[in-house]
Amino acid sequence: MTRTCVLASLLITMATGAASQEITVRSGEHDGYTRLVFNVPPGTDWVLAQRKNGARLTVAMDDVTYRTGPVFGRLSTNRLASLSQTKPGAALEMEFGCDCVASAFLFQKSMIVVDIEPGTSLPPLIADIPLPVSRQEVQNVQPPKTPAPVAALNLSLLNRNGQGFKDQLSIRLLQGADRHILDLNLAPIGPRSSLTAESTTLPPDLSSNVSLSTVLDDLVGLPRAEFPQIEAKPICFSSAELGFNGWSDARPFPDQVAEFRAGLFHEFDRLDDARVVDLAKLYAFHGFGAEASSVLGLLETQPSDAAWVSTIARVVDERQTIAPNPFGGLQHCNSDAALWAVLTEQALASDARLEVVEQSFARLPDHLRRNLGPRLSSILVDAEELEAARRILRSVDRVERNGHPDVSQAKAEVAEAEGDDTRAEALLTEIIAAPDAAIEAPLALARLVEKRWADRGAVSSQELGLAASYATEFRRSEIGPLMMRTHAIALGLSHEFDTAFDLVRALPQGDDAAGTLNRHLQLLAERSDDVIFLRQTLEMPSDMVDALTIDTAIALSERFASLGFATQTFALANRQHDTTRRSDRARLRARAALMNGRPHQAMLELAEDTSEDAAALRVQAMDAIEDFASAGGMLRDLGDTGAANRYFWLAGLRELIDAEAVGKFADLNETTQALSNPPVRLLDTPLADAANMLRDSEAARQQIAELLKTVRQE
Repeated sequence: MTRTCVLASLLITMATGAASQEITVRSGEHDGYTRLVFNVPPGTDWVLAQRKNGARLTVAMDDVTYRTGPVFGRLSTNRLASLSQTKPGAALEMEFGCDCVASAFLFQKSMIVVDIEPGTSLPPLIADIPLPVSRQEVQNVQPPKTPAPVAALNLSLLNRNGQGFKDQLSIRLLQGADRHILDLNLAPIGPRSSLTAESTTLPPDLSSNVSLSTVLDDLVGLPRAEFPQIEAKPICFSSAELGFNGWSDARPFPDQVAEFRAGLFHEFDRLDDARVVDLAKLYAFHGFGAEASSVLGLLETQPSDAAWVSTIARVVDERQTIAPNPFGGLQHCNSDAALWAVLTEQALASDARLEVVEQSFARLPDHLRRNLGPRLSSILVDAEELEAARRILRSVDRVERNGHPDVSQAKAEVAEAEGDDTRAEALLTEIIAAPDAAIEAPLALARLVEKRWADRGAVSSQELGLAASYATEFRRSEIGPLMMRTHAIALGLSHEFDTAFDLVRALPQGDDAAGTLNRHLQLLAERSDDVIFLRQTLEMPSDMVDALTIDTAIALSERFASLGFATQTFALANRQHDTTRRSDRARLRARAALMNGRPHQAMLELAEDTSEDAAALRVQAMDAIEDFASAGGMLRDLGDTGAANRYFWLAGLRELIDAEAVGKFADLNETTQALSNPPVRLLDTPLADAANMLRDSEAARQQIAELLKTVRQE
């Protein structure tokens, strides 16, 4: 009897599930409208009814249920405010958040497409035109026994003239174009036939001279008819399906392990797969990822939820996730899957539900919050979600009273992202000095040295010694190359360039080695003396030159230019694969050309540069070709009248010299003009004339002495 009841209930459940039908609603944002797509069986009848700031979609399916959960995760505007259904089988009610209208069409016979866009409701395209009479109805109509008078017939359709039909059709076409249902392809100006070869031929038995069709009949052929661009996303699952909080109970951990291990095998050593998965869940929940993975290895066939357990086990052990990732692409979900998706993908997606991620993190047990909190905070910092990162760390602080180095390092990342350099440096120093810091101390030192390099600061002797000891201690570990790079940069910051260069050349090839080389060479160009700089850079091999960034190449080129090495200056400023900082590189090539005695080449390099630095180089080029007048005019335009007076003096254009300017050439010009003035003669009075000549002679000697003194001035 019991078996019969169970079978009957199972059949009833299956019948109920078969009777109910679901339609998954997908959504997408487009330029100017919001699109909803409903997948229905081919041949399903449907109706879209308009109302003020809303619409109602009715589909002819029994007990239909609309799945609207993933709709709003993809919407970024307020055109669609809500979706609701009162009961299974009822219509889907759409509420708009703006003055919008909805239009719909059937795509490929199985997709109802609803577009919501700003606008006002318009009457139907054929609201005032009677529906056409079907052929069957015409055949079934019996002719009247007595003909009715013609005057009594109400033939409003036939009584309208042709121009009225044309006006009405034009209005309807324009309304359809306004709704973006059709595009108007206007014919060019000129004579054309009223009928075409593609004109519809009316059936001979249909007594009508009007053929009606809807613009939606041939939608696939319209230029704007395009397949809805809706990105396929993995299906979300609920927190109840994952059931992570139920992977362990309140009993002591050893008691739970003992219970599961005791029931792993049945008689004849048959493995209980469900017990194996439960034991793996227990291990993963308490942070024993390696043990959980080992237990799952006992299974010959993996159940559906084993992938979740295996992936979470690798996350808690900080191991790389193995593809396929069961949480991949689920950051938009409204469940715990969003948190594990962020942790497995190690980056925050653009559609991530951040509030859901934080809520799921807050529900984790204390030991997992301590373990996963710093990692989640780093991901949020990389995504520039600093406030969310601070909330995660505050949640960790509530369960971690002693201040673990991992948490301090995450706080330092947040402080550095906020620009609080003082707090970031204090936190990193605290981690380095912490007695319980293991791997966190060398990582904090590496971050601190990198920060000092970015700020062009200096490292203390204690920090330099720590970098050297960590490089030796961890040389065979995964962070060995990182500590070698840290030691090399620390040596450069301490002006020990030769030792640092030896370490840089000893690094294995790779992007990190190239980055360390560029950091060292930038410090070398800025801080080293000339001998050390030339010894390390004058004969660089070609592979080292190719590894230079544009900023490093320009820094080295400027240092070579200041030392007068034209060939090296031009070579570093003329690399073919450099595409940015064009003006800086052009000015360096111009400096190299001037050093090589090629002023015209320098002018060509500066042809498109209007900066003041380029103008100063043009003045040098004009000086080299002795175009003093142009050089003086350019300097005068730049406001340097003192230097401009010098070139006007050399060009002999004394009338252009600014007498108000400060400088010796203004004084020279004034003295020269005074000496050029002829003395005043008093011929009528010889004695007065002789006395005046003596005074003029004495004044001239005084002016000549001042002129010579001015010329000798620097």
